[in-house]
Amino acid sequence: MEEIVLKGQIRTGTGSSDARRARLEGLVTGNLYGHGEANVSFLVPHFDLHRLVHDGHHLLNLDFGGVKDVGIMKELQFDTFGDRITHVDFARVSLDEVIETSVEVRAIGSAKGVASGGTLDVVRHELPLRGKARLLPKHVDLAVDALEIGDAIRAKDISLPDGVELLLNPEDAIIFVHEQTIEDEDLPADEVEEPKAGEGKSE
Repeated sequence: MEEIVLKGQIRTGTGSSDARRARLEGLVTGNLYGHGEANVSFLVPHFDLHRLVHDGHHLLNLDFGGVKDVGIMKELQFDTFGDRITHVDFARVSLDEVIETSVEVRAIGSAKGVASGGTLDVVRHELPLRGKARLLPKHVDLAVDALEIGDAIRAKDISLPDGVELLLNPEDAIIFVHEQTIEDEDLPADEVEEPKAGEGKSE
């Protein structure tokens, strides 16, 4: 686990009006719970949280005004338009605790099959993993340079740290290079097959 820290402050207000005021100040409300300890209500900068979510961070070191813990992101709530985070929930975890989470897949390089006219398809953008929190990677990088058209990287091909398990069928495709297909609507007008006599639209 990387030492990624999300810093914020303890939330002292309550209610929807207080939450709206916090959002106007560029803050996101949140809760930290679990392990039989008291819940902690907090506020974090929207910019910092959005950046970490975008970068695929789910397991974070948390520092809310000196209250430090480790939490895994359990729920995100967004505004009506779905592009601004309004609330986040974290569950406490121990670094030696075995947990299940998902991490981002990153395709590294340029596949040979793409240069030959194929299309690279990332079938799974996240991988479900199980292992001790301290061992889980932030993301999984997969080199695609050698992939030709028809080649795939499957779950069984992925190397993970000792003690980390991939929760997929070994034959599940993660990345696949396939032939590019052209739909009729993408063809030039003179290449679209005209209906034969008697095969026109019925009225």
